[in-house]
Amino acid sequence: MKILAINGSPNRNGSTAKLIDMVLDVCKEAGAECESLHLEDYVIGECSACIKYLKDCEYCQGQEDDFMQLKAKMLDADGIVIGSPYYSGKPTIQIKTFINRIAYTSVNNRFFENKYIVGVSTSAVSNSKKIARFCATLGHSSFMGNGIVSGLLYESTVDKVVMGDLADNEELKAKAKVVGLDLIEDIKIKRKAKFYTLKRIVFTKWIKVLCIKVIRFFDKIALKIRKFAENQGWIKKINKIED
Repeated sequence: MKILAINGSPNRNGSTAKLIDMVLDVCKEAGAECESLHLEDYVIGECSACIKYLKDCEYCQGQEDDFMQLKAKMLDADGIVIGSPYYSGKPTIQIKTFINRIAYTSVNNRFFENKYIVGVSTSAVSNSKKIARFCATLGHSSFMGNGIVSGLLYESTVDKVVMGDLADNEELKAKAKVVGLDLIEDIKIKRKAKFYTLKRIVFTKWIKVLCIKVIRFFDKIALKIRKFAENQGWIKKINKIED
């Protein structure tokens, strides 16, 4: 069993790296082979928006950077841990650039549909759950074939940075243990993706269709009322008063 960790923080020894290490320590104890990478050590070019990902992304295949190397490592792993700190409400530019490339080259081919992914994030000011989920879903949803979300580990570090090292925080260690063991278990039993995202999409579309039908229904009623008013001469009388 192979677990690959990708740290998207510019700080290789920062809070995000420590949370990733917590998860990896649990996986190692469970017997998994773990590898940790730091995106700052790799050259990742930006997505060119060639819109050829529906077939073959020539840009990604022809670029002289490290993207294909990292992609191969992800495909070789059973589980993936991806982390990014919360920067101004967004993930880091390193992780965003990488996920832009990964997401759009895998949507059609569904390269990662059987990969179990853990998202990790930290923030000094607010809840970083959405960044952790962004990492775990590779910017999209499991429904689109971009992996199966195994778990999320996120924490606001504003108090803990002042109080002491995150690595010594027992509460975080307990959370990381649950996330790590869930990842190992998901890989072992080959858990299927939950289609809550699909249900939410269907429900949202149903609501939109219902709203459109309601609006059209009242439009018809309003039209009938207007015609009735015209037949009664009410609208003409109102127009004369306005004149």
